[in-house]
Amino acid sequence: MLGTIINCLAVIIGTIIGVTIGKVIFSEEMKQITIRSIGLLTILIGVQMFLSYPLSEMEFLVVLFSLVFGGIIGILLKIESNIDKLGEWFKGRAKSSESTFVEGFVVASIIFETGPLAILGAIKDGINQEIDLLLIKSGLDGIMSIVLSASMGIGVIFSVIPVFVYQGAITIISAIIGPQLSESVQGMVSVVGGVLILGLGLRVLEIKDIHVGDMTPSILIVIPFTIILESIQAII
Repeated sequence: MLGTIINCLAVIIGTIIGVTIGKVIFSEEMKQITIRSIGLLTILIGVQMFLSYPLSEMEFLVVLFSLVFGGIIGILLKIESNIDKLGEWFKGRAKSSESTFVEGFVVASIIFETGPLAILGAIKDGINQEIDLLLIKSGLDGIMSIVLSASMGIGVIFSVIPVFVYQGAITIISAIIGPQLSESVQGMVSVVGGVLILGLGLRVLEIKDIHVGDMTPSILIVIPFTIILESIQAII
């Protein structure tokens, strides 16, 4: 859990810097270009993650099924809607009048949760108590939180709550089942994460309002699907 705690502190510090200094330095035009830059970079990261693991034809189907079933589960659980409601609740508690408060919370939460470092870093922390990946993620998230909060406001800081719960849960679960996860499973997680990151980039750029939050269960769904595929291939 130490890696996740450091990660959350980095986001908090980055947000404070972004809100206090960023708002003074950034004009409205600069905020808009910053958001566009984040969107383009997010798309690039998503593509890079997707291409990081070569997929076979069957693995393509696994990714597809994971996205579909994960999205269905997300819709049934109303994840995106609940994230928005949570953001509105935090906005009310913080007594904020910022129009981008909820957007900042939602975008930051998804960015910080769907990347491969969130999954793999938490898994590594759970299995071997090694936090090197989460330290890297903390640095990246800290920088990203400065930019996001300068553009979208204080809502970004509240993303540490779902990040802490999400990564903490994965760390605890991986301490129990982590040793059984193969390299191919980890690779498939990165691929699905890349697709979600790409969808988030399109959303940030306002090209398509993809409900990435509803699709986040896909990252976990792909694990059993990949294990099943590996079992079938071993039998054949």
